Formats: sequence, C-alpha cells, structure tokens
Amino acid sequence: MATSTDPFQQEAPIKIRLPHPYKTTYSLDRTNTAAGVQSYALRKASAQEPGTAFPQTLHNDGLRFSRLPAAEADTSIDENDNTPWANARRSPVWVASWDGQEAPTSAQVWLFLYTFFSVDSATESVRFRVEGTGAQELAKALLNSMVAIEHPAPSYGSKQTLERRDGEVLVLRSAFWQGCASPLGTQPIWLPAWNPSVVPHVEYTLTATDSTLLRHPRRAPKPAPGSVIYSRYIPSLDQHFSLQALDFRNPDHLNLFHNWQNDPRVAKGWMESGTLEHHRNYLNTLHDDPHTIPVFGCLDDKQFAYFEIYWAKEDKMGAHYPSLDFDRGRHALVGDASYRGQHIIMAWWPSIMHYTFIDDCRTEQVVGEPRLTNEKILMYEMIFGLHQNKYLDLPHKRANLVVCSRERFFQLCPFQQMLPRVAGTNFGFEPKL
Repeated sequence: MATSTDPFQQEAPIKIRLPHPYKTTYSLDRTNTAAGVQSYALRKASAQEPGTAFPQTLHNDGLRFSRLPAAEADTSIDENDNTPWANARRSPVWVASWDGQEAPTSAQVWLFLYTFFSVDSATESVRFRVEGTGAQELAKALLNSMVAIEHPAPSYGSKQTLERRDGEVLVLRSAFWQGCASPLGTQPIWLPAWNPSVVPHVEYTLTATDSTLLRHPRRAPKPAPGSVIYSRYIPSLDQHFSLQALDFRNPDHLNLFHNWQNDPRVAKGWMESGTLEHHRNYLNTLHDDPHTIPVFGCLDDKQFAYFEIYWAKEDKMGAHYPSLDFDRGRHALVGDASYRGQHIIMAWWPSIMHYTFIDDCRTEQVVGEPRLTNEKILMYEMIFGLHQNKYLDLPHKRANLVVCSRERFFQLCPFQQMLPRVAGTNFGFEPKL
C-alpha cells in the first residue's frame, strides 16, 4: 500500500545503499527549484561502511533529476480509460539532464531508478526523459536493457494522439526489480554469489524417492557454504537484509542452528529438537541434497533467522499438485526472539520471494505449505501476494497450498507492504511453513 508521505517532498536527503558486498552509501540531495520544478542530484556520501569498491562510477556530479509538476502527468484522461496509453500518460514524469558533451552511463541512471523504486512503493511506471548530448543513445540503452519500453500508442480508433518526445521512455517497476538495467550486466545486483558460468538450460535427471524415480531438471551447483547469496538494502530499517548459505562445518553456524531448534518456541513448529550430532546430520543431509539450500537470514550481518529454500518438484509436496519444473518453496523460522515483529517480517518475507524469482529466471511460481490451522501464516502469505490454491494432505500435516506467480509478484513488488495491526500480537514468527 502506498504511504501518505511523499518521500521526495521531505527536506532531508534520501539515503540509499548498494547491496553486499559494496554497501556504498549515496544521498539524493535537493539542488534547486526553478519555475516550480524541483531538481535533485545523487552524491556519494563522505562517510562509508567498509565494503568492496564498485567496478564503475555510479554517481555523476553533473547529472540532475527533475520531477516535473503534476500537470505534466495527464490527469484529464477519463478514469474509465484503462488502456496502456492512458495509464502511461498518468505516470509521473522525471527528467534526467546534464551539461557538457559526455552523456551519463545507463548505470548512473540505474542508480536513480534504484533510489526511486526503493523509496516509492506505489508507482508502477515512470515517464522518463533524458535531455542532453547523447540522449538518444542513452534512451536506446534503457530500451535495450528492457527496464523501459516505448510509450504505448493510443488504441486503434481512439481520437487521442501520441505526442512523441525525443528521449522519453516508460520505465517499468516490475522490470527493474527483475534485474533489468543492472549495472553488473546480466547479474542482478541483489545476487552477490551469481555464477556467470552457468548457462540456463534444461537437462533432465532421475532422483530415487521412497518408491519410484522422479524426473526433474538437473539443478545448478548450490552456492558455496558461508557465502552471501542475496542482499537488499531496506530503507525503512536503514539496514541490509541478506541471505547467507549455512555452513554446517562451521561450529558457529551449527551451534546457532542447534540452539534455535531446541528453543521450545521453535520446536513447537519445527519438531526438530535434538542433540548437536542430530542437527549436524540433519544439516549434512541438506548439504548433500541438490534440491534444498539451508540459509541464515541476516540484518546488517547479524544472523536472526533460518530458511530452507527448495525446488518443489523434488520435494514431498511437489507430488501433491501439478508442480512446474522450476517452482520453488521456502520454510522459515525466526531464531532470535528480539527480531520478531511486523517491521522485520516486512523486510524478509518479500525478500525471500524476490531471491527465489531472480535466482533463476525460469521460476514461474513460488509456493508454500503452511498448516491448515495456521491462519496467521496464511494471512502473511496473502499479504505478500500468495493465494490459497488447495488443501494438501502431506504425510505429517494437512496444509494449504499457497502460490504466487512471477507476474503477480513483480506487478505488486510488495517490498514496503504494510501489515495490518492486530491488538494483542507482535506478529512474531516461529512455525514452519
């Protein structure tokens, strides 16, 4: 849901940080106001967290971003006109301009889009103009990256006309969050452990189950234990949420998992309490299983939660519905009780889904299997785009099958979705999905 406060009207600069491992901090500063037009510039902050230098310069002191008055967005269009042309005309208008003979790079424009879509949770598209030397080439680069499309034309037979402006494109929020125009090329910037040597392809293999053989795609190698596989800066928390592949050979990782599983609050949902050796064997089995990745959830490198991200086709639940080859699911627990609460859920719930979709572009559905009696978890799922599909009679529980399609998730982009406040609960989280 949209917030009532416009972040671009605030006097204080808007702060944004790159994901792990860079963590570079920038601010979107007001520069000047002329003829009712407010301009901004992205500056690199003087104080920086320790991190890796980004391979290219993302800030450009000569690049200005101006939000044109609301009159530029055509609000006179009949509200019953829901054509692509009409919706594009209603989109806010931003202009990127620069002086001199050298045009900014598409990566420098990406930094603005990253800032904009990180703090604006409601806008689905932006009419984006580029003005200056090399503007046509820059607009073409945005189109070629597919973060933007040409402004839609009026429908056939319409009396409306399209006033084409040189250098104007329509930037799509859904394309941005799928990684289009990433300054790292084909690597979405939120995936620091991206393996460029893996070419997406489909090759089938057989896995033995209890009573038969299961045919499914061969999976890419799992990330290295201990590596950070996903990172996203959360402006509302001013923290980085990340996923770290669990390393069961690391005593700190093993002990943390062991302590959490023996917490009565966690054990009630997961039913995996036991000895250290039991948990070592449990995680060793997951380590050897190509279909599941055990990971820690972290806020600013502090581990607070545990997740299991799995390919549904090879999972027990995959046989109970017509699972697609690249469907993915996840189990979750918050082990550190101090990190329970709705503001934390807002950070990790959509982030886990984001990871599962962008890790493999062929994943069309994220699925889940919360217990039928767990209405609170089902509510969370629905808030973030999943819907109740059917009941599942699994060997150990009766569950809801919940599903979210790729199209629905990136249409909603629910990264700042607010949870309803319910008296008497802090929206803690411990049950296994």
